[in-house]
Amino acid sequence: MTEKETLALIETLKANIEALKANNEELLKQVALLTEQVAYLTNKLYGKSSEKRAVNPDQLSLFEEEKAPQDDEDLPSHYRNYYL
Repeated sequence: MTEKETLALIETLKANIEALKANNEELLKQVALLTEQVAYLTNKLYGKSSEKRAVNPDQLSLFEEEKAPQDDEDLPSHYRNYYL
């Protein structure tokens, strides 16, 4: 192998190294993004969730009923504590 061929091979290897470094950095960015997405989606799936939703005042609710006032006076005293 001549000196000229050796220098050409070294330049080719340097170019390959730079291309691989750029590729590696791009892949590391992708891994970071995907890791962040997995963490977000895992939190959405298994994290705390609130089942409360904003209520539209114009829409009737199926589950919330108006509480009737309880009249304790019409119950005998031994039933008042039992039912309350």
